Amino acid sequence: MSTILIVDSHPNDRRVYTTLLGNFGHRLLEANDGAQALDLARTELPDLIITDILMPNMDGFTLVRRLRAEPLLMGVPVIFQTANYDVSEIHRLARASGVQHILRKVAEPQEILRAVQAALKQPTIPSGLPQTGQLQREHLQLLADKLYQKVSELEKANDRLRSLSLTDGLTGLNNRRGFMILATGLLKFARRASYSVSLLYIDLDSLKYINDRFGHTGGDTAINHFASILTETFRDSDVIGRMGGDEFVVLIIDASESDVINMQARLQSNVDAHNLKALDGHALAFSLGVIRLDQNSTVTMEELLSQADAAMYKHKQSRRRAAQPRANF
Repeated sequence: MSTILIVDSHPNDRRVYTTLLGNFGHRLLEANDGAQALDLARTELPDLIITDILMPNMDGFTLVRRLRAEPLLMGVPVIFQTANYDVSEIHRLARASGVQHILRKVAEPQEILRAVQAALKQPTIPSGLPQTGQLQREHLQLLADKLYQKVSELEKANDRLRSLSLTDGLTGLNNRRGFMILATGLLKFARRASYSVSLLYIDLDSLKYINDRFGHTGGDTAINHFASILTETFRDSDVIGRMGGDEFVVLIIDASESDVINMQARLQSNVDAHNLKALDGHALAFSLGVIRLDQNSTVTMEELLSQADAAMYKHKQSRRRAAQPRANF
């Protein structure tokens, strides 16, 4: 995976990033300020730098200017993180410095992961080395060779990222592989940060009827509608995935039991609102199972999925029994 340098004068703020990104296999480096970060970047040549803006000794803007002046570091992408996220001047100066991504303090895990993925996919690769008459020819050639090697490594990493499909082609949600990668990492992060964890396993009961009546085109439309409802219902920090066919999952961290109950109610309300506008025969119905873990649980992601699937099946069976007509005696 990638080498990422986290720059912040507050160790606790750095720990949020090192814990989260470390769980996804990245190699993490840490620096207290821009000056220390610049020295570390010169020796380690990171693939990405995530830095606070307001720091002692050297602030984030100065760090970026110094990076862009060095041949080996001018192509390293930078992400800003700041408590002053809402200040428009910061966004303007960031764009002028070539920084495309800014995270607020404290960012949601999903926001961090999205920004990191985007930055690593589109690194700031320089078009050539600057004129440096003070350097000897041998030194320049050495820098050029190292820069070429670094760019080649980034291009190969991007090719691997493009070839790794983590998204469901129909809905745009995480597919099973994408969900498992994100959810497993966030489950580890939640345990270290002492966050609660809940998993919802959802089955779209109406899909078989829609497929039988309207064909698979109608079924695909229903799946897309339900995926949109899920995205509308849950938070950006929640991980939503389509496991295949008519099965969906949602991993929720840092939410109370009442919060999760309210989310379930909002999901049903959003489905009901959709059904009021749906064409004849296209109404959606679902069964849902939910498992909530305490902070001391050692259940794996696979075991959690299995438990939530069983809870969903129990809910499905109870709905079927309730729908059956009762015999009159």
